[in-house]
Amino acid sequence: MKNNQNNQIKNKLKILNKTKNIVSKKGWYPDIIKDLVINGVDKSELVLFFQNDYKKLLQFCLNELNKSHETKIKKIKLINFSISKRIKKILLERLKIINADKIFYKKTFNHLLLPQNSKIMKKNLYKSVDNMWYLAGDNSTDFNFYTKRFFLSIIYTNSLIILFNKGIEQSETSVEQNLKRIAKIPKLKERFSFIRENLPVFLKSIIN
Repeated sequence: MKNNQNNQIKNKLKILNKTKNIVSKKGWYPDIIKDLVINGVDKSELVLFFQNDYKKLLQFCLNELNKSHETKIKKIKLINFSISKRIKKILLERLKIINADKIFYKKTFNHLLLPQNSKIMKKNLYKSVDNMWYLAGDNSTDFNFYTKRFFLSIIYTNSLIILFNKGIEQSETSVEQNLKRIAKIPKLKERFSFIRENLPVFLKSIIN
């Protein structure tokens, strides 16, 4: 049973690698499934793993990013860091992972920005920031639970835009600056005002 599961995981990851090669050149599109078959992927595996649906394949790619990020963070000793330093470290490590496959993730990010993909964008953005707070050891259950995720989603998305257009160094700098700015604003209402004033246009529709 375990051998069968391990083989399935290996085969999924092989498909992921071939997907990355295609997406890095052409972006995401419904017929990517057909092109994967042309590139040697077993059609029956695409049906078994992804129901021949490219959006399920896209979701798998996003899930694997979260898994890779979680695995990397769990190898780092964060226990002696404050929560703010933990979240900063966690976010910067995620940017490094994305930067290693920058073209692929840029194409993926741009695809998720299309209006028809707003649901999957919102779902995965929330899942990503929620997991980052979980890795940071945040145990808040009150209103702060949602506000922390809201603020981090904006900072994270902004860092991706800078990463894809200006590079990793400027992206890391933006993370540090934005985290400091948010921390220095005492009132929640003022924090929301600051965030909204600095929102990219497309994000205003995503968070509504």
